[in-house]
Amino acid sequence: MTCPVSPQATRSVDATSVSSRETHSAVARFERVGGSVLFGLFGVGLFDQPMLPPVSAALEDTGRARDEPWARAVRTAAADQLIYHGEDADREAESQRLMLLHRDVKGVGPDGERYSALNPHAWNWILYSTFFVQRGAYLALTGDTPSPAADQAIWEQYLSKTRGLHLPGNSQPIANYSDLTVHYDQMITELRATPALESALAAVRRAPRPDFVPAVAAPLWRMGSPALGFVVMLLGCGIMHPEVRAKMPITWTARQDRQFRLLTAALRVAYTRLPAAVTDSPMSRNRRKYDRLVERYRGVGLTSFAPETVEARSRRRVRA
Repeated sequence: MTCPVSPQATRSVDATSVSSRETHSAVARFERVGGSVLFGLFGVGLFDQPMLPPVSAALEDTGRARDEPWARAVRTAAADQLIYHGEDADREAESQRLMLLHRDVKGVGPDGERYSALNPHAWNWILYSTFFVQRGAYLALTGDTPSPAADQAIWEQYLSKTRGLHLPGNSQPIANYSDLTVHYDQMITELRATPALESALAAVRRAPRPDFVPAVAAPLWRMGSPALGFVVMLLGCGIMHPEVRAKMPITWTARQDRQFRLLTAALRVAYTRLPAAVTDSPMSRNRRKYDRLVERYRGVGLTSFAPETVEARSRRRVRA
């Protein structure tokens, strides 16, 4: 006797399948944004990191973020590409290198409080901040409105990629996305304008010519850098949590909000219509090509090495 399948059960299976596809698509789109050269335009969103006093103290003591902003930005971007878009072995090696080097970042801040880069409170704050910047850029460039399930899947994907940067035991990052948003809201109460934040803002507003821009182009840099600074400030502050942005030493008005929406709409068109080969970072472009080649080579293989039946052999000869 065959047990009939109710229409309700069929609809439930179909809904689950659709939800799974939507979640997978959201994760893929999130990953692609993280591997886009346009992602760098939202980097000011990371300025919530130096708003945490112990992070500010560490940045000020080391001095590289203040004195070498472009060099530090390039190194950070390179490390991010290895961790988020590199092979597993390269991701693990880079994670171990960063964990090892950050052991030396410790001291006493201007408030008399001791700080350490590997203190779980500060270390995980960096991971959370970086995730929300990537999520903010993803929303801005795609126009997506992820479901709760998609947000959880995106967060789990990020946790998987950054696993080598997780502290052990109870110091591991929060696993549940909803709990993460609650924690972030609580962290906002600890944020404030700090010397490291002021240095970061100055580097954007009066950006020195990067070493990779030749000296002959210095006049063009002086003319163009104010416009570039305006764009990255608008985009980075636009994706910030409103309460974080309110603590920034900037003025954010309804006009800036409209400019942000117009600019992100234009970027969304460019991101959607330009080929991935143009918008992908070199690492992401290489990884995408690698994945396509893997899929192609795997498609050549047999699905079974068992001897073919006479019927299967006959069908193959007919097709040939």
